Amino acid sequence: MKIALCQIEVSRDKRENIERARDMLLEAGGKGANIAILPEMFCIKYDPSLFERAAEPCPGGECFEMLEECAKASGMTIIGGSVPERDGDRIYNTCMCFYGNGSYAGKYRKAHLFDVDLPGFRFYESETVSPGSQRPLMLHDPAKIGVSICFDVRFPEWMRFMFDQDADIIALPAAFSRRTGPRHWELLLRARALDNQCFVAGVSPSKSSYGHSLIASPDGSVIVSAKEDPCLIVQEIDLSEADDLRNSIPIKTCRRTDLY
Repeated sequence: MKIALCQIEVSRDKRENIERARDMLLEAGGKGANIAILPEMFCIKYDPSLFERAAEPCPGGECFEMLEECAKASGMTIIGGSVPERDGDRIYNTCMCFYGNGSYAGKYRKAHLFDVDLPGFRFYESETVSPGSQRPLMLHDPAKIGVSICFDVRFPEWMRFMFDQDADIIALPAAFSRRTGPRHWELLLRARALDNQCFVAGVSPSKSSYGHSLIASPDGSVIVSAKEDPCLIVQEIDLSEADDLRNSIPIKTCRRTDLY
């Protein structure tokens, strides 16, 4: 199975970003990818002051139409990064997903919003975006794929929902900051892969965010990693690696759910 990490550059121009995403998705399909993942807020620079004017209904809107079109044209399952979703008077950070026949697989609204106040760096996503209230989205073709967004990865109990659903892959559209990315991005993805004995594929925009999109294997090692520049990585993985690890280190059957 081949996974495409679509590390596009994201600007303040929504139309330009949608075209970049379209081009890279179709390129990924041409290279034989079965699954393609876009970054968080792929259609607009990750700046809450821009979300209002870039927001659109989900389903519906320009991004929905582009993702649906690319899924039909390429035959890939597409994890559509995320977009600012308008629903009434609220905006959500929402990932729309499509199966390879172009059918709409559903959406996931980011549950854990990025609210931090570090020395010299304050960012409160909740000042603009409302939190989602659903558990991670699960897709079932061409593998069992769990979908969450960025800051969600810092909550092991949230990732555990996907482990309980026997996820083969956790897809994580993200836009990690340059402040936390160098220290935490790779570490968190590797840890969640090891914790949950599955592949974790994280995709972040280039330049405007930390970049360094990567795939971590079920044993916690990095299979492939990008730098900061725009790039498309199409990486083959072997899902049997997850099965082998689960059989040799049976975390699920050894859990003490009577105690915790």
